[in-house]
Amino acid sequence: QLNMSLTNFIQEHILIVTEAMVLWEARISNEGGQMDSVLEKRLYEKYDIDNLSRGAKTDALGDLYEEYVKIIFQTNEYIDNFNRGCQPTTVEEEVMQAVCKNFNITNIASVEFLKVPKTDAGGEPKTDLCILINENTYIKSTIKHSHCSSVSIAEFSVEAIVSAIGIEDQRTISLMEKHQREASAKNFTPEDKSYLTEGLSGCKKSLVLWALSGAPKPSEDLRVADFSINFAVDKNTKRMQHFVTHTMESLVDKITNRKSGFGTGLSWTYATGTKGRKIQYKGPTFL
Repeated sequence: QLNMSLTNFIQEHILIVTEAMVLWEARISNEGGQMDSVLEKRLYEKYDIDNLSRGAKTDALGDLYEEYVKIIFQTNEYIDNFNRGCQPTTVEEEVMQAVCKNFNITNIASVEFLKVPKTDAGGEPKTDLCILINENTYIKSTIKHSHCSSVSIAEFSVEAIVSAIGIEDQRTISLMEKHQREASAKNFTPEDKSYLTEGLSGCKKSLVLWALSGAPKPSEDLRVADFSINFAVDKNTKRMQHFVTHTMESLVDKITNRKSGFGTGLSWTYATGTKGRKIQYKGPTFL
């Protein structure tokens, strides 16, 4: 009888472990390497993603993933599981846990979504979604999706850069203006590149922070993002493959540890409409 009870016990637990493994594999190793999310599927149907043109699809996906994150923090089941310390069993719970971990949140008592104003110039702020947790923790998130290794994150005139981050060395400024004017560094000598890299070394973090967050230094302004959520999507299906989260501080540190872009870690290029008048910066998507 004891042996039979022990056998039943072992069989039951093998079944539990097997079911958990199947659930995990189905969720993160779905067809095409996609993450299996019921919520994501529902939103793809809502936004009719598969039937949109390329440009309309990109815009719709931006709205979709903002709503995706918002729904996660509106769902009582996910909040209750998080508060009980349960291990994530869905992609959505993984997102919630990753966000909360970055802000040292261990219990969620209240959630509020704050309206984010336009920029002073009337444009879109860097903060896509502002979540207030427990009435004391503001999570000002920029939420992006892409299948590319780098994306455009900002464009500035050299005049604006000099004013915002306080560059004073005239040769550094002159070299930046040359890059802006010629839309590349193809006519830079090795010495020019070395000088510009050194000239930006003391302010590169401010430049990268400005490009990512909307301000060259941390700010309580709701429009200035302090957190990043990036969703990697399949190039063809546009379905989620994985996601990464960063505080702006950690993201800036990772980018500026790269040697490219005169030590800034960003790619320096131009947008067609502002060529010769502004420098466009592209940043790595999934560090």
